[in-house]
Amino acid sequence: MGKGGTALKPRRFAVAPDVLIWARQSARLSTAEAARRIGVAEPRVGQWESGEVEPTINQLRHAAEAYSRPLAALFLPAPLTEEAVFDLPDFRRPEAEGEESAPLRRAILRAKNQQEALQDIQDELGDVAIPSLSSIDIDHMDAEHAGHQLREDLGFVDLPPRLWSQPEELLRELVRRVEDRGYLVIQVQRVPVSEMRGFSIAAELAPLIAINGADWPRGKVFTLLHELAHLGLRRSGLCDLSRQSSVAEERFCDQVAAAALMPSRSFRSAVKTLAIDPTSYNDLRVLSDKFGSSAEAGLIRMIHLGLASWEDYSVLRTEFRSAYDRHKQDEKDARIGKDAPIYYQLKVRDLGRPFIASLIRAHNEGALSSRDTARLLDVSYDKIPKLIERVASAEVLA
Repeated sequence: MGKGGTALKPRRFAVAPDVLIWARQSARLSTAEAARRIGVAEPRVGQWESGEVEPTINQLRHAAEAYSRPLAALFLPAPLTEEAVFDLPDFRRPEAEGEESAPLRRAILRAKNQQEALQDIQDELGDVAIPSLSSIDIDHMDAEHAGHQLREDLGFVDLPPRLWSQPEELLRELVRRVEDRGYLVIQVQRVPVSEMRGFSIAAELAPLIAINGADWPRGKVFTLLHELAHLGLRRSGLCDLSRQSSVAEERFCDQVAAAALMPSRSFRSAVKTLAIDPTSYNDLRVLSDKFGSSAEAGLIRMIHLGLASWEDYSVLRTEFRSAYDRHKQDEKDARIGKDAPIYYQLKVRDLGRPFIASLIRAHNEGALSSRDTARLLDVSYDKIPKLIERVASAEVLA
């Protein structure tokens, strides 16, 4: 309060309106969506961008978070006109290729920011985790060989047999093994599976895999291995399950993931023993359940091995989508009357254990301020102890 009990007005900051426009548009947000994420009325964003009204520091902090920018970027004198736009090679189906919704663009920028923060922390602490999975050469290695190599690198032979029929447990175990080998695995929310199944960002340090949190566990397992194949090639990608028209690299990565999950010899034997009809969804589900995969991935594996055709896939395309919709509805029904997923479990799943653990260590050793730690973890500072407890726990969502 000021003198006489008068409330002090919040201090406002003069920022360049064209910088605010640039930051919002580069995040691919409308003024309405920006306002919603910042927590102000839509006209207020327009007033900032016209220079009519100046924002407060708290409003600028919220805007920086909404635009996936550091706060300092909003105080630039002019937009970064020569800024390199971070885009991933797009391997998705034709109807999705080239289009990115605001949630997907934010997910990609958030992932890139996480990767860069983790790289900076590792460099600051002198504790660099070198990725330890084998590289892949698409020109001199066939997909079957690469898939076998990936199985060996991840120790598939040591996986308990029960995991193949428990997709959530299988996913958790595989994510843990991938993280232990120097990779960052995160999950993203609010992006439709029809727009993206996963993406990868290649780097010498902290190569990153993002999985769509809306997918079902068997789909996530396949995506994890698929993105590992991209990183084995030392390349990034924005991906969907491949189609007949997919480019060679995307088809190759699908074949590597399939070969790792569904080894040719045992898979062929199961197809023959079970007398699988490639146009029967139920047959494909029985087959794929034996390999921790989805019916759709199982059919594509049959196609790659010459046991089915893309015409068979066309017959079942609608059924695959219907099965996914039924799965999501079943999940929703099962949650009726139960507690929602725990906030901290979702945080650990979406940010990844290595990221959270590295930030906490950097903070404890004085290399990262409390404010920056809370900002990078996207939580208030008082919630960090609970997050630490969850990282140390085995209870993580798949």
